[in-house]
Amino acid sequence: MQKPIRLGLIGCGGIVQITHARAYRALTDTVQVTALADVVPENLQKIGDLFNVPTENRYTDYREMLEHAALDVVTIATPHSLHAEQVIEAANAGVAIISEKPMATNLAEADEILAAVRQNDVPYTVVHNYIFTAGMRVAMTELEALGQPHFGRSTGMGLKPADFSADHPTPAFAWRASKAKGGGCIIDTSYHEIYSVCTLMQSPVRYVEARVQTMQLDIDVDDLAMLLCEHENGAITTVSGAWCVPGTDSGWCEMHAENGSLRVNHRHNVSDALRRFTRAEGWKQLELPEFDEAERTDASGHARYFMETFNALAAGAAVPVSPEMAYHNLSIIEAARKATTERRAIEISLP
Repeated sequence: MQKPIRLGLIGCGGIVQITHARAYRALTDTVQVTALADVVPENLQKIGDLFNVPTENRYTDYREMLEHAALDVVTIATPHSLHAEQVIEAANAGVAIISEKPMATNLAEADEILAAVRQNDVPYTVVHNYIFTAGMRVAMTELEALGQPHFGRSTGMGLKPADFSADHPTPAFAWRASKAKGGGCIIDTSYHEIYSVCTLMQSPVRYVEARVQTMQLDIDVDDLAMLLCEHENGAITTVSGAWCVPGTDSGWCEMHAENGSLRVNHRHNVSDALRRFTRAEGWKQLELPEFDEAERTDASGHARYFMETFNALAAGAAVPVSPEMAYHNLSIIEAARKATTERRAIEISLP
């Protein structure tokens, strides 16, 4: 695949305007946004004008974009319930696919996605941006010295607005509060906490116990997710996520091993992104590498994720987040829901 990669956007809403667009603008030698699709005219205009996309390449139907625009790659940034359909259509169109998380709302849809991707032999990846933050990247270089991880925990706590509902005037709030659109705490924000702690533990999850419930908010999806996971190597992790906790806005991930511990801050505070504990030094804030321009304007990890992903696609190499990684994360979520219903530990089959 030659550079600049010709990129089409399926969905031009909040996440694209807030984070994706910054990454694309920092990677102009690598990728060029050449076509857009969104059902909201204002989104098309805002992103189309930002990237000087010709009017004829701005579509309200993504299928028309796939049929008529000359593209190498598409990104999908739409409500969760639309991911499976859109990924499959893109795979059938023969373009590489970068999808926002999750890959689908359930494993049955995910199986259909994998079948379509394999049948059409197209690259496919899902955005796991937290593992591309500077704090997480430095943390990965510390793991060997600290020894085999045996316990980890990850949390993301906050409070949604009082009027958070499926009828909220802000689309990003409305669909996240809707079961029909694939919303809910565990599959939206807690999704990040799950793959983050799994990455630090360096071992897939085999058993899940959980309570995934609607505790406070007047919505038909969960606002609280508590998971207890056993990994293949015997390590234990906990994941705590909530949309109904007043007075806090916390997001971090910890790994504890024989020779020390790591704590990664996910709340975009790069001045305190990573701490390490050893018996000799106690807790110590670690220095991070100098941020390039993309990372200075976006500390969520999206910039680095897109840079590494587009470079891999251009080189014909493996993408940094494999379909199997995304499938495993969704397997944990589905197991947590089942564990809640059946009040027992659920075993996850590994590939």
